[in-house]
Amino acid sequence: MHGRIVFLNDKICLRDAGDITLAARVEHFKKLIRARAAREKAPVAGIFLHEDLDEVDSDSYKLIRDRVQRALTRELMNAHYVLAAWEIEAWLLLFPESVAHFNTGWEVPSRRRRRDTGMFQDPKRIFKDEVCKSGASYRETDGPGIAELAVARGEHLAPDGSNRSFADFRTSIDTRCQSLTGGGRLLDHL
Repeated sequence: MHGRIVFLNDKICLRDAGDITLAARVEHFKKLIRARAAREKAPVAGIFLHEDLDEVDSDSYKLIRDRVQRALTRELMNAHYVLAAWEIEAWLLLFPESVAHFNTGWEVPSRRRRRDTGMFQDPKRIFKDEVCKSGASYRETDGPGIAELAVARGEHLAPDGSNRSFADFRTSIDTRCQSLTGGGRLLDHL
């Protein structure tokens, strides 16, 4: 696959919106995406809208994710809702070797390994208080670098633990890439 990833940073909450508000917000994203594609003179191969759940994984995760996904699918057929159980740092805890490689003063404690990270309350605090015992403090801007390392090192293919929201994200990527490549699995080649 060729192309590039374009980020749209629009902090509009989808997870808590009522049905009418959700439809209006999805329409807003649709307009943003179309405008960006027109400006770039490029087709849109896939859309991934990320939002943090801000709570541990529970039955509400699936209800929220499915509800928002249905609203997105009505307007944007190739859109995928990426709802991270509590927050994206819960995903980063799945990659302890990449965390340590990103900053040699950081280490995911053994009690946080091989666990369901979607059940950790406040993973960002875990990073700040438990992972970053020495070295620089964790900042949200470190997240993409840790994720890139996890992909480069292949750690994303065998996470150290589980997280339903991360597994759902991987499934969304696989589904979209298979439809674009005629059955190939992109994540196996990253």
